[in-house]
Amino acid sequence: MLDDRPVSLGWIITGMRDTDVIADIASPEAPLLGTINDLESLIEKHHPGIALLTLPAVMTDLIISIRTRLRKLGVPDRFMPTLEDQIEGVGPRTYIDIDLAKLIDREPRAIDEQAVRGVIEDNVVLITGAGGSIGSELARIASRFNPKQLLLMDRSESTLFDIDRQIARNAPDLARKAILQDVVQVAGTMRRFEQYQPQVIFHAAAHKHVPMMEDHPGQAIDNNLFGTKSVADAAHAIGAERFVMISTDKAVNPSSIMGATKRLAELYIQHINRESKTAFSMVRFGNVLGSSGSVLETWSKQIADGGPVTVTDPRMTRYFMTIPEAAALVIQSASLVDENVEHGEVFLLDMGEPVNVLEMARRFITLHGLQPQQVGEHDPKSGAGGIEILITGARPGEKLHESLAFDAETMKPTRHPDINIWMLSTPDHRYIGEVLKTLHPDHRSGDPGEVAKAIRDLIPEMSEPIAA
Repeated sequence: MLDDRPVSLGWIITGMRDTDVIADIASPEAPLLGTINDLESLIEKHHPGIALLTLPAVMTDLIISIRTRLRKLGVPDRFMPTLEDQIEGVGPRTYIDIDLAKLIDREPRAIDEQAVRGVIEDNVVLITGAGGSIGSELARIASRFNPKQLLLMDRSESTLFDIDRQIARNAPDLARKAILQDVVQVAGTMRRFEQYQPQVIFHAAAHKHVPMMEDHPGQAIDNNLFGTKSVADAAHAIGAERFVMISTDKAVNPSSIMGATKRLAELYIQHINRESKTAFSMVRFGNVLGSSGSVLETWSKQIADGGPVTVTDPRMTRYFMTIPEAAALVIQSASLVDENVEHGEVFLLDMGEPVNVLEMARRFITLHGLQPQQVGEHDPKSGAGGIEILITGARPGEKLHESLAFDAETMKPTRHPDINIWMLSTPDHRYIGEVLKTLHPDHRSGDPGEVAKAIRDLIPEMSEPIAA
């Protein structure tokens, strides 16, 4: 279905069920109706009940264009990969590339490249969680500033392979090493640090999905708290120069297990910083647009399926930042750790104003060339070109609004206009000891409810999730 060439795969079929459509398309007698340029006139003439697209995945832009046109005309659609793509296990992108600055109504912040170069150049740089959304972007940025060696650490074989191959392609002369290692494994992590002697560490490995961690608090503790402890202890042991932990706004007055475990990780970083020559710091920011499991990924799939797009609560607001901007400012913050700054600080990135999630959903639908429908129960008879927004109710652990710092705490500016320091008190040694003993896998309960209660007992500032 390219330009004026006849349609070779992917027909408009009238009055058929999904199974009939597939059977008819598989038939060699299926009629040739026309070309892609005839789409609107063919629909007006034949009034199809459904459209089935089966085009090569490499034609992603064309697939998206056709599906958008079909939805504007009120024709439901389905996508079926070609036989070749099914064999190779590839599929099309289901989202349209949109201007994320327009989506959040904010321009990306600039970074001081000279300062970043001072952190990265000629140093051995290690990134944990290197296969993730933030970790991989940190790797791409770091690779541009001539590190002595770039160490990519992740426990996921496939994502580690992908970022390693990408760095090899974009910076073929850069010394690098892909390290398949779970940071939770203390002995193995220490061996890797002793072997490669990283000087600058960006710790991005973490469990990040709020509802899932509500059901798996033990895994959240192991990865977010004890995984952080494992990497931080190793950095301290080898005398690394800088250690930056990626944190989250969900660590502020946390209402979720994920946020609570990240808050505990922050407290441990403060704790170890007191006795270490390594300059430890943390960077806290809000939601990252386009990251794995992010709201845009969910909405894109929902739009591809014809809707509805789901929003948990019409009152909900969030801070948002793009992946490149977040990663760039994380590296930028490392350049602010020097003799003029107290170590163990929490750097807060300027996320701009919080965005109403419902309004962002409407904007996202509009940027796809579609019309957002009224909020309410899903109506399959919504008008042509319409995508409905469905309010689903809050998920476990969610809050209506996130904060980046406690309101009562003092903020201190840095020499970078978009990065501030949250001035916080250092935790008591005995408190950290109690946290580590109580939540250690050998001591804690195997019951998720009991584990969640133990976490709440240790963090009295934990707030309640959304109230109805």
